[in-house]
Amino acid sequence: MNKQKLVEIAQRNIEMRRIQAEDVARRAQEHLMENSTFATLERQLRRVQVQYAMGDHSDQTAQKLAELKEQRKQLLAQLGIQEGQLAPHYHCSKCDDTGYVNGQACSCLADEVRKMLIKQSNVANSAYTFENSTETDKHNLGMYNLAKTACQEGKNILLVGQTGTGKTYLITACANLALASGKSVLFTTAYNLSNSFLQAHISELETRQAILDSITEVDVLVIDDLGTEKSYKTVTGDYLFAVINERIAQNKQTFISTNLSLQQIRDKYDERLFSRLVDQKITKVIKLVGADKRVDK
Repeated sequence: MNKQKLVEIAQRNIEMRRIQAEDVARRAQEHLMENSTFATLERQLRRVQVQYAMGDHSDQTAQKLAELKEQRKQLLAQLGIQEGQLAPHYHCSKCDDTGYVNGQACSCLADEVRKMLIKQSNVANSAYTFENSTETDKHNLGMYNLAKTACQEGKNILLVGQTGTGKTYLITACANLALASGKSVLFTTAYNLSNSFLQAHISELETRQAILDSITEVDVLVIDDLGTEKSYKTVTGDYLFAVINERIAQNKQTFISTNLSLQQIRDKYDERLFSRLVDQKITKVIKLVGADKRVDK
């Protein structure tokens, strides 16, 4: 789902909250109108409010308006109801659940879009962030800084290192940083991506295009564990190149982690794909070092 579609859905979600809030207030008002004393007072108050709104600001009208409001307040108190209970309780006090303030998108709309982005991103752990990292290795801390800068500058990332050096944590932290900035993210393993390519390959043209669009259209594509995927002849390498090439053409970020060295990547994939994965003009190659963090000491 592209980002514009997400914004439209977010707007509808916010609008639904507004409708629900106003419906609750309306039903509370209707229930009160069943009280004949309140109903009579409310009708009198509304007539004077209309009169005042039409330009009658005389002392007599102003005094009558104040008296009716006070009578209404006292009656509500007798009924055990506060005036605030009859007004809609909007989720967002800034925009009253319209999504906009003075023609500009409200922060609640951005928050709603961000929640939806996170939900569809497939990022498994929202706690994997740069702020929560427990990394202590001096070299790796420098790599973390490079990765964070690359994320913020819109560059691609190729993250290499041995098993257990924390690549998945760092690549996920990059994904969460992108989500926090309002970008759409798709997080997938190389294994699942290869299966998606196979599914696209054996599907009808329309389905194939929909699968590939879902991969190429997101702002940030995250591929974890490149090199562990099952390779399907005339499918995996060709589709991977096509996706990477299209994303580069569209200036979209791709974050990749792999246990392979650069030489192993070159040996496993063809020259065209390798050259795009390591292009220093658009990609930051980052290497983590150290012992396997998952092995108990």
